[in-house]
Amino acid sequence: MRNLPLLPAFLFTLGSLAQNNVVTYAGGAGNEVFNDVVQISDGRILVIGAADDLSWVDGGVPQFTLTATGIANGLGTNKVPFILVLDSTAQTLLAVHHLPPNAAEDLRFIKLTTVPGEPTGDIYLSGTTEDATNGGYFIGKLDNNFVNGDPTGFAWVINVKCAAGEYPKIYQPWDVGGDGKVVYGYGDSHSYNWSAFYRNDADGEPDVVPHWRIHWPIGGGAEHRGEAATFAGGIGGLDYSGIVLKRDPSRCELRSPTQAEYDLWQPDGNGGTKKGTWPLDMLYSEPCLPGGTGNTTDGPGYTGYSGSATFTHGPQSVCIDRRTNAMYIGFNTKSVLPGGLPDFEPAVMAMDADGALLWWSRLYHEVTPQGDTVNSSPDQYIDALAIDYSQPPGAGMLVVNARCHGNNVENLWEGNTIAANPGASGFQNQFTGTNGNIHISWLGKLKLNDGTLMHSTYVAEYAEGTGSLGAPLADPNLDGWPDPNGGWPNVNTTYLGKNNLKVTADGSVLALGKGRRTITTANAYQKMVKPANGGLSTWNDFVRVYTPDLSNLKYSSLLVGQWDTLTQAGGDNVKLLGSFKTKSGVIVVGRHTATGAEMPVSAVPAWGTSTFNNGHAVFAYLRATNLFDPNDDPVDMSTAIHTPDRAAPFTIAPNPARHEAWVNLPDGATGTLLLRDAMGRLLMTQAVNGRFRIGLSAYGPGTYVVTWQGADGAQGSVPLMVR
Repeated sequence: MRNLPLLPAFLFTLGSLAQNNVVTYAGGAGNEVFNDVVQISDGRILVIGAADDLSWVDGGVPQFTLTATGIANGLGTNKVPFILVLDSTAQTLLAVHHLPPNAAEDLRFIKLTTVPGEPTGDIYLSGTTEDATNGGYFIGKLDNNFVNGDPTGFAWVINVKCAAGEYPKIYQPWDVGGDGKVVYGYGDSHSYNWSAFYRNDADGEPDVVPHWRIHWPIGGGAEHRGEAATFAGGIGGLDYSGIVLKRDPSRCELRSPTQAEYDLWQPDGNGGTKKGTWPLDMLYSEPCLPGGTGNTTDGPGYTGYSGSATFTHGPQSVCIDRRTNAMYIGFNTKSVLPGGLPDFEPAVMAMDADGALLWWSRLYHEVTPQGDTVNSSPDQYIDALAIDYSQPPGAGMLVVNARCHGNNVENLWEGNTIAANPGASGFQNQFTGTNGNIHISWLGKLKLNDGTLMHSTYVAEYAEGTGSLGAPLADPNLDGWPDPNGGWPNVNTTYLGKNNLKVTADGSVLALGKGRRTITTANAYQKMVKPANGGLSTWNDFVRVYTPDLSNLKYSSLLVGQWDTLTQAGGDNVKLLGSFKTKSGVIVVGRHTATGAEMPVSAVPAWGTSTFNNGHAVFAYLRATNLFDPNDDPVDMSTAIHTPDRAAPFTIAPNPARHEAWVNLPDGATGTLLLRDAMGRLLMTQAVNGRFRIGLSAYGPGTYVVTWQGADGAQGSVPLMVR
């Protein structure tokens, strides 16, 4: 939360943060997995996932069943999707809220309608489904947000049909805006059926997006192709809209409808130029008028590319600016190079809240700053998008995680050749070495308003056994690792998590990745052996925080089984799936694959376990001094520390107290009693009726706040001193 008051309870020794790591397994033998995590504005931590059952949860922890009406999972495998509620320290499991068995295969992503750092808004979840008719994934809005009250289930759900093994099912590309509207990807990818983005409103109903190109009338009937306002029955006669990611000569989606738009030359965002108002013009020899006659899908376009034999494109990512509700959509399209070889071209599109195109970017040059028309033969993909909220919308940036398969002269833009920022240098400016058949990742920051590139870095970890290494980096936190911008080392396949990119309050970028000899920082929880020190690496998952300009690392740590550095055995067994930045560190969650060695654990809480048995869930709260930023704290003081009200409708006795205190409510009063410490961490929630005893033996001396929330909406707080 921005501009929090400095309270005495916030004063602690930053140097002790590194000793406060919580790293644990969780579960029994039921294939438990943690998929995503968020901290809400009363300080509690929500972790979502799935398991075969919940027998591993202590019997003293309250469990609540969420209604899940409408989720299509007819071919399910009897999984139990759940939400764990932890206290702010992650030491105490407060409650488990779960769907009925077989309601869905898991809960995968959790998203809020509010900007990071603001009080928690509405909570939206998605999860995987298996169903003969509507299998793919679902999106649902919880009917409460835990801060205002516990949810009882979903207010509504959307079933998103997806083809097995294709982009929409793998990526689950969706996001929610500040207005509660959801944009989501549907269907298949690089195939022959159907692929699209749709938007539903805050009530879960299909939405009309005025400037999208394809619309469906209320009551059925033929598609309307063109602006919604041109429909004969008016916008009020339309039911919903879509971006149809399909090559055909009638819809003409993502192509220019007029010759002037097709012939438009414009800046490419990094000193070069590109032709065409829309991102798919490059594949075709002429414009395409929606619903017109004589349209063609023939190529080539002006750079020599043509479309492929498959009909659908590849929807991969979407994010929405919670402040403006502008939409940012990432996809790729299968193409054919001038020589006949297959290729994949990426694109990021920006649209306003009504669907009008603002800009698009290819992320590489079609025409270089020197005027050369080029192709980019590596396959490229958009793996994640995120908004950098550290600046207002007019000065804000979009963070893009792209990926390339192979390398050539023209590829994703290098970190030290940025036209709008000539002095820039990324932590890893470019592809190096001679390995070709590998996937490597890329991060870039583009201006929200026009797509201009401001910062970029490659993310390509060293290959095992590589030579041609650079000199050691001078920054002490980089721990003597060779400079990736020196020498010409071989790099190896490095993936970043699909749709799993987070941006902190100061614009730093939090990413999860998988690499080989991964660069780790001096403040890492688990380090990689450096090439100069001998010892072999292992495939590993890692968590990393880049500085806002992508020029350096704040934090980079492995989380993997402690492998044998002589044989490489025991590693490649922890999969990190979700992350969240708190004021003091990062929380990452995932699963252990039930093979290899155990990862190192630390401060294992009572709800966790130090060893894995079968496929266990993984939870890590990793702290470091240089990660501390109070502006990353989502805790809302209005919900975390209630101002004591001396006129509150209850009393506490004794007060001060030692071992116990009694809360005395008016006769017949019912409601909920909450106990928080001086930092606002929720320690207890209890339904009460009349007089209630609070046991204090688990709490140390200090000041606490007791809050009563009446069933009639009344609320009051009283300080409690514990000796």
